[in-house]
Amino acid sequence: MGQTGERWGLRCQKDQAKYTCPRCNTRYCGLSCYRDKSHSECSEAFYKTCCMEALGNRDVSSEEKQKMLEMLDRLEKEEAENSDEMEEELLDRLTGLNLDTDSELIWSRLTEKEQAQFNRMAEDGRLGNLVEVWTPWWDVKKEKISEVDGLKANHAPKVTPKIPDISKLLTKSKPSADIKNNVVNVLYAYVFVCRLYNGTHWDCPQESALKLVKTSDVMAKHSVCSSPSEAVQLCMTNRECQQSQNFLIGLVSDVIKVLQGPSGGADLDFVLAALSDVLQLLKKSHSQYKRDVKLYQASSSDFMEEKQLLFLSMKKVEFYLGWCQRCGIVLLSVLPELKLEHSRLLEELKVTNEVRESIEKNLDELRPPKPGSQLIEELT
Repeated sequence: MGQTGERWGLRCQKDQAKYTCPRCNTRYCGLSCYRDKSHSECSEAFYKTCCMEALGNRDVSSEEKQKMLEMLDRLEKEEAENSDEMEEELLDRLTGLNLDTDSELIWSRLTEKEQAQFNRMAEDGRLGNLVEVWTPWWDVKKEKISEVDGLKANHAPKVTPKIPDISKLLTKSKPSADIKNNVVNVLYAYVFVCRLYNGTHWDCPQESALKLVKTSDVMAKHSVCSSPSEAVQLCMTNRECQQSQNFLIGLVSDVIKVLQGPSGGADLDFVLAALSDVLQLLKKSHSQYKRDVKLYQASSSDFMEEKQLLFLSMKKVEFYLGWCQRCGIVLLSVLPELKLEHSRLLEELKVTNEVRESIEKNLDELRPPKPGSQLIEELT
């Protein structure tokens, strides 16, 4: 059977593949091939459809219907047994692999059918329903933290003990008035990475640290933000932020909560905790880069640029921590404008959705009728 045998993993060479499965378009040579275990998803669905159609036929006798019910029951039992066998076989293929770190190897050991099914689940949202959604530490009220049954990240990160004195870093000049906006840009990048990795950003420090730095134009491009709105927009329009508008607008609310702190008042506990987490993440990633240079003699231009970018970002975050400790109360002045920006973005999204729905409705009305559809119904 040649090609069909290769696709299904069969060894039938009795005849040429002259039939085509109407469900998966795979060619097969005969009934034995169609009923093969590796093609059970299509064949069993076909038999089930036949049984259901027969059961709905009024001309079928009660005896025949009973036989159909018995066949359906047998098919369901066989399907359950096949499912168990497939799970065991999949476990055998993945034995010895680390689910957290060996993602590429795991993907390579999946069959084409399994990879396609995974992609479909990711596209239609079923995959997201299998993952517990992380509750950010800044989104948990202080008195309820101990009651939360989620991930340990519900507790705010510890504030780094050695925050530099801003007066020693700036001996000849005063801090810029735009620093508060730059801090907003870094905080947005931070909550973006936390949400993107569902609270597991520390499981892959190098990847998440680079994502964070590249999301923030303040760190990656040394940009200066003239307003809180600009600080937010720079991140939202960054090519690293390829997410839905709902997701990106929600991050503005996250930044507001971080700025407001645990009591929603005039304290910077959450800001210092967030920047400390950023700093420690950058340090961890930078240390791994230095280790890789020694172990693997990695010295490509891209590698060294990333290492340097992380180092400069560390120094910038240390500066912001020092500024927040001495002058951070100024950050509270950005809250009104951030709240206005959040409301504006929500209203803009609402209008966009309404326009899109209107256009889609008009397009449906303008589409020509399907061939063979009845345009005029005769009244009797």
